[in-house]
Amino acid sequence: MSTVNSQITDAVTTSMNEANKLMHDVSTTEGNTAKLEADIKTVSQDLQTIDNDLTMSKTINTKLKDLDSALSEAVELLEVVSIIPEIGTEASELKNVLSTFKKPIDEALDVSNKVEKVVAPIRNAIEKVEPKVKQIDEVLLKLMNAENQFIATLGGAINCINSLPNSTVKTELVNEIDTAAGKVDPVVLTFDDAQIKILNGIAEATEEVEKIKHLVMGLVSLENQINAVMNVLNPLISALNSVKNVLSHTIRVPYGGYPKVCYKHVLGVKVPYPCGWHTVYFSFSVEQIIKGGLSVIGPVMDLLNKAMNAVLQPVLRALNLNIHLPSIPGLSILNDLSEDLNSFIMKAIDPINNLVNELNVFENIYNDVEGFIAEVEKINKACTVQLK
Repeated sequence: MSTVNSQITDAVTTSMNEANKLMHDVSTTEGNTAKLEADIKTVSQDLQTIDNDLTMSKTINTKLKDLDSALSEAVELLEVVSIIPEIGTEASELKNVLSTFKKPIDEALDVSNKVEKVVAPIRNAIEKVEPKVKQIDEVLLKLMNAENQFIATLGGAINCINSLPNSTVKTELVNEIDTAAGKVDPVVLTFDDAQIKILNGIAEATEEVEKIKHLVMGLVSLENQINAVMNVLNPLISALNSVKNVLSHTIRVPYGGYPKVCYKHVLGVKVPYPCGWHTVYFSFSVEQIIKGGLSVIGPVMDLLNKAMNAVLQPVLRALNLNIHLPSIPGLSILNDLSEDLNSFIMKAIDPINNLVNELNVFENIYNDVEGFIAEVEKINKACTVQLK
């Protein structure tokens, strides 16, 4: 008799290995499911942020076009006003500076145009994936609840069986729970392997999402940098236009003249007589006067210069060519954004779409867990009866 009891005790002592292993494996799986659910939710929130913030790329594109046009206008105006001797050298030098400044703006605008071509499809893809993320979240929450119930039910059965005195009944219950656990544990492990692969994919997606978030946030800084340049350019363009308008202004000065002759009839004869004065005027544009080569005598030229300076000097005094354009270091963000957006769908959107295709795996493990819970509950009930 003692030999039989010893065998029973040994069997109980060395048993429930499968059940205990399953408890460990399910707890690990539940932790991974919880992490996956949290990660998916974070990615979903980040995608919404990106979707909203990507509208900034259109603003940047418009700002760059405006800046490019402003630089072209300023260069053209400087070419026009460079004929004025007082500012000719300074205007030519500034024109060269602005032309050099414009080159990276042209390149950035080309990149920005490319970005705009992919932004719309990406925003469209994000909007399509958002309801799928919600679907994934609901399935994962349902599975987590089942896994926790699984752990509670299995733990209750193990504790109940452990609390039984050694007997053939206890041995039978141990065998039952170990047999059941041995069947479901490989399923749990296989599912967890698949879950870990998905977690790794989501981790890569999250890394890609963070890159895009950082770059998109950088667009705000880029907008401020462009605005700073425009704040310098706009007053310059306004002043240059004033100078350009003066160059086309007509200067008209009087110089000399001759008597006006009228006629009257005296005794049937037409007799001339002085009746006033014809003033002679010389009219030239400011630009013509500056360029010189006019066929007028010195005193007339003096009058023209005096009249010209009266309208030209006020606008020249208002013109400041000693300007400094702020740098735009943020332009490099556009290149990075263009490159990363091209891989964004593959590394961020596609994994979420793939996860939706894997939902049957989650549903299957849910069904297996539900079946095992029912089986363990029967074992637990049989154990509870023995305790009474």
